[in-house]
Amino acid sequence: MMTPRATALLATALAALCSVPTAHAQTASNGGVRQIPVKKLFPYYDLYLSLPAQDRDGFSLEYLLKSEGTNVHPRLVYALGSVRTPIQLDSRGKILTMPDMTMLRQGKVEVPIASPPGGIVLNLEPVVPLARTIPASAVANPVVDYSKAIGRAGPLSLAIPKLTGIAFKGVSSGQAVFADGRKIALPVESGTPVFRPNQTAMRGAISLEFPSVPSQAEFAR
Repeated sequence: MMTPRATALLATALAALCSVPTAHAQTASNGGVRQIPVKKLFPYYDLYLSLPAQDRDGFSLEYLLKSEGTNVHPRLVYALGSVRTPIQLDSRGKILTMPDMTMLRQGKVEVPIASPPGGIVLNLEPVVPLARTIPASAVANPVVDYSKAIGRAGPLSLAIPKLTGIAFKGVSSGQAVFADGRKIALPVESGTPVFRPNQTAMRGAISLEFPSVPSQAEFAR
């Protein structure tokens, strides 16, 4: 049987772009709103929270609300018993007020019935501090956490995408710096420098240097 940890990481690995339609998740409606179980709209988040902190500090789960045919997001509300709490979104539709375990197990999300079709999109994001100089260990940590997590999936690991590095957007080049002063250029793939901690040439790197601060870090196959 697959453990909760393995299930969680299998989910995050396959959920680079996993949409959970709100239109088809209805379980009850009243007062002009649909009520949808919180757990159904936030797949795998309870399992993610159950992981020890040291096993998930290298990546995060990002849930975004997408509405079809409109840039206006419906007003969503957490409902737990008689308590109603508005769900806060940023300009991209990213959900900023994530549910806790009690809300995940017992709560509902109220969605206006008149809302356009849409859904929740789940992204897997590496946690990397962005700067012109970044410790190599901080860049390796998401890859290591991801690799260790896949190892817990047993035979199902064969179906999980292998993400072996971190790509840096917004810069055209970068270099790995070693304790003896050597510097090796990072390989550039599709115009983006990529650091793979297990690549032979990169082993032992102590930091990464870039000509400017990268705008984004993301997992790379």
